[in-house]
Amino acid sequence: MKITLARLFVFSLAVFPFWGGDGPPQGGQRRPHWKDQGDTLVVAVSGDADGFLPIVNEQATAGAIMDLIMPSPTHSAFDGKILPLPSAAKSWEWDKTHTKLTYHFRKDLKWTDGVPLTAEDMAFAYKLYGDPEVASPRQSYLERMDPKKPFELLDRYTIRFNFLWPYNEQTMMAHAGLNLVPKHILEKADKKRLLYHPLHTTKPIGHGPFRLLKWVHNERIVISRWRGVKTTPVPYIKRIVFKILPEYQTQLKELETGKIDMMETVQEKDLAKIRKWKHVKVYERGYRFFDYVAWNLKNPLFKERRVRRALTMAINIDGLIKALLSFDGKVYGTKAYSTFTPELKEYYDPKFSFLPYDPKKARAELEALGWRDSDKDGVLDKDGKKFEFTLVTNSGNPRRADAVQIIQQDLAKIGVKANLETREPVTFFADLRKKNFEAALGGWSAGLFPDPSDLWQTPDKKHPRLFNFTSYSNPEVDKWIDEGLHTADPVREKEIWRKVLKQIYEDQPYTFLYWKSVHFAVHKRFRGIEPNVLSVLYRVWDWWVPKAEHKVKY
Repeated sequence: MKITLARLFVFSLAVFPFWGGDGPPQGGQRRPHWKDQGDTLVVAVSGDADGFLPIVNEQATAGAIMDLIMPSPTHSAFDGKILPLPSAAKSWEWDKTHTKLTYHFRKDLKWTDGVPLTAEDMAFAYKLYGDPEVASPRQSYLERMDPKKPFELLDRYTIRFNFLWPYNEQTMMAHAGLNLVPKHILEKADKKRLLYHPLHTTKPIGHGPFRLLKWVHNERIVISRWRGVKTTPVPYIKRIVFKILPEYQTQLKELETGKIDMMETVQEKDLAKIRKWKHVKVYERGYRFFDYVAWNLKNPLFKERRVRRALTMAINIDGLIKALLSFDGKVYGTKAYSTFTPELKEYYDPKFSFLPYDPKKARAELEALGWRDSDKDGVLDKDGKKFEFTLVTNSGNPRRADAVQIIQQDLAKIGVKANLETREPVTFFADLRKKNFEAALGGWSAGLFPDPSDLWQTPDKKHPRLFNFTSYSNPEVDKWIDEGLHTADPVREKEIWRKVLKQIYEDQPYTFLYWKSVHFAVHKRFRGIEPNVLSVLYRVWDWWVPKAEHKVKY
């Protein structure tokens, strides 16, 4: 389905009627279920937030909540690619060269503390995003903007972004569409210590449909609807409680007993069981998450490309999919070869040629590199060093807990010893960024626009590439990524990205495992849920519960 920009504006005004104050106009007559407003949604999450300031935030739980508190200037839909919709920015346009993007902000917006929200806040936010002293993980979003004048504040409600050249429009808008922050709160803050600012740690000021009510670390995060919101309808649900339950089985038990209302991710092996529970409904979102084994290329064991390819050939990925993602005659996953989700259909290659599962060839390749079991203990060695390392993953994820054990067994068959370790999720992902690991089984929630630079381009002082956990570096890939982010020709762009993804796969900085179809479960009393690859809480302001079924009375 093709949607033009003009149609997007018409559509957005239909689905995002702008009202605030004490609820919708005329006592809620324009919101069909306003008489049913109220109740609380309790969502289980596996890890605590790291904070709510988008300039420095990195963790997924915080990111999802942050998007409801201080969202970006546009909303989004998804139809094989991201489709921007008006929000704080009521409209936008490109110049004839397609290098200048101008946003026009609404003039009736306020932060939750009553201070007006303007384009000045966006300009200030981007000043922080791009500041090397801040070291934002999103600093790279400004790389393709004019370094002398990446943005211009044309007036209080108009801001223009100046790109050096045109490239994929969805990516350009993503680069110029990061979450807003309140200038009046941060302009006097120590930019080197934003991680410790109250806006990040305790008191986020927002403009979205919800605001932070309470945060009890490692226990729960409570957000409450904000009746002053203008960029979405006032939510029907009064509160959302994010209950921190690190163990998956605990989440499952609390969903069964009604102590929680929602699980963000249901393991495929439990789908049949949950579907039998009369009070719960299961939804499917599509391919947004994939798992991988990251090899730390700073470790001498993994520097050699032939070694990494041998390790991948020793791992039975089809067997993993069968064991972990296949139940009741249905397969809920597909082999991965890149960090581009199959949902980005323009770039996905269904005929991609994968490395074979071939343990004999893998062993022979390692032996050709000088690895022998010289002392006959079942583990390969070379120059007095065993081929032994620690494979770490995050706790609270049964699928990954099972996967590392299977991978451990596969590697043992070729004489490679992998010792297993689990770490608490926040620690695990922080250690990935710090490169404090040897090998790690992790996962990505895939970006929905084509820009792999943060993951795969060579890190340097100017561009630290915080998400290039493996320290991967290939000059050809660097050059091709730059080319891909230099072209607005969709045919040429598709060719470049396929070439980039193929080369990264050949180099195997990751053993790419599988994309999984994401399922989530919600108590049946909640209506209005529209599953979407964009977010598990997609348009949560439209979720509602019939008054007679409210569990929490206000």
